[in-house]
Parts: sequence; structure tokens; C-alpha cells
Amino acid sequence: MILVTGGLGFIGLHTARALLDLGESVVLTRYRSSAVPDFLQAEVGKRVFIEAVDLTSPFDVIDVCRRHKVTAICDLFVPRRGALSPGEDLRVKTVGLVNVLEAGRIAGVKRVAHASSIAVYSSLKKGPFREDMAVPLQSVNETEAFKKAQETLAGHYSDRTGLEVAFLRIGFIYGPLYLRENRMNPRLIKAGMTGTPASWAGLPEGDPFELDSGDATYIKDCARACALITVADKLPNRAYNVGGPGKVSNLDIANAVKKVYPSLQFTMKPGFGPGGDKGDTSLDLTRIKADVGYVPEYDINRGMAEWIDYLKTHPL
Repeated sequence: MILVTGGLGFIGLHTARALLDLGESVVLTRYRSSAVPDFLQAEVGKRVFIEAVDLTSPFDVIDVCRRHKVTAICDLFVPRRGALSPGEDLRVKTVGLVNVLEAGRIAGVKRVAHASSIAVYSSLKKGPFREDMAVPLQSVNETEAFKKAQETLAGHYSDRTGLEVAFLRIGFIYGPLYLRENRMNPRLIKAGMTGTPASWAGLPEGDPFELDSGDATYIKDCARACALITVADKLPNRAYNVGGPGKVSNLDIANAVKKVYPSLQFTMKPGFGPGGDKGDTSLDLTRIKADVGYVPEYDINRGMAEWIDYLKTHPL
């Protein structure tokens, strides 16, 4: 039995499906959300179990591990960015991590696979990003700061207790169940579906530049990688990049939507953004391929086409 914290979240639900496909059963923690997608519904009460768990309560986490005889934990819980005050954000993320690690140790689980992020590389100027790159202490955003700190603290805990911990340095994820419309991808899909020009009003990053690029990982690839790391017999390394098949530009994403909707209307700023050409800022996947056999199955064209097909019957 695998415990997936944040199990009813975007990545958690797909990771649950990937774990089922590997022959595992799962217990998914929930806090407020209770919706279960159709690709899991038939397994609820059989191989999928859902528990209301407050991760800031050590008793809740230990209890669920013991009752379900949990053998490994895939720790994907993270509060929505901006939902908490700075102090509360620090408390919830830190206490939650401690409780998951302690519950794993007490329950004797084989491994805790903890969600880190591509953000740990944010202060590096060039990629592709490898797990053995030295990252600076300073951070340019909150995700980078938290994930670096969590990797350092959880790694130290692992060294002291012997509990095996693996870090999932997850890239930029897209696909079914992604519900935030303040991103470029869903704006392009909505424009294609409605026959209206794509609007960038309110995008956090501002109007997109054609050649700005980075990682783009389809959610099913991400989920499969998370599942493989969680249940692997042996892991010779502690940190693993979870990414797509290579760098993808904003124009590549738009053209992938245009393959489905040839009349798609969009405008982007030419060239690169203010930061200039940052080179290949994708995630190097050499390590995860060698250790657990993960290779992305979806390029941007296949991934966007499948997401669009899903949204035809499951609108945002």
C-alpha cells in the first residue's frame, strides 16, 4: 500500500493511477477536495482508499500509515501558492514534512519520495539541469527557497535515521485535471475551442515571447516517473529530475494547439524575453533513465492533442 499525500491534487491523482498500473494499491490524503476523476472511480474502496488527513497533525499521519499498512510514501502535498501568509506557509510546509518523515520512520516504510521542483535550478544560468549541479544558497522565488531547504533538511534526517528519502525534481506539468486558467497553455486551448483570439490578460509572466523555452512534461509522464521512483527496489541516488523530452518554446506549444485547431489566432512577442537566450533549460534525464528506466512518452504535440481531447468532454 502506497500513501500519496496531496493525493486528490493534480499530480497526486495521476500518480495514483500510475501506481495502480504498477500493481500497487493506494491511500490518498485529502484536505478540502473530495472529487475523484473517472479514471479512478471504479477502484475506490477496492485498491484506492481516501482519507481526510491534516498533515500538520503527527497523529493523523502515523494513524493512516498504521491502519493501511503503508509500505512507501509519495509525498506530493503542497499548499496552493499564495494561499497562506508567509509565516503560516513556513509552518505548514515544515511541520508537514517533519510529520511525513517521522510517520514513515515509525511505520517502517521503505521509502519517502518527496516532491521537489525544477525551481531548485532557478538561480543557475544554463542547462540542461543535472542533479549533480551545485545550486547556490540564495533563491529567487519561494518555491526555490522551500524546495532547497526541504531537500537539505530531509536529506539530513535520512542520514541520521536511515529512512530512505528520494527527491522528485518535477518540471513544468500540463495535461488533464490542470484547473488554473492563468497560464498560457489553457488560454491557447480555449482560444482554439472557441474560435476567439488568445488573450494574455492577467498572465503572471506577462505576454509570452515566442522563443522563451523550458521543460514541458505531460502529466502522465510525470506520474509514471513519480510512481517508478516511489516503488523502485533500489535507488543509487537521492535526487531525480522528472521532466519531459527536451526544451519546448512558447511557439512550440502554440503550434501544437494549432495542429488540432488550424484556425487558432494568437500573437506573441518576437524573440526572447528580457532575460535573453538562456539556452537549453530542460531537465537532464540521464539519471532517472538509468536507475528506473523512465523515458518520456509524450512530446508536446502528442501531449497537447490528448489534453485537448480530454477537455472536449471535461471542460475547465
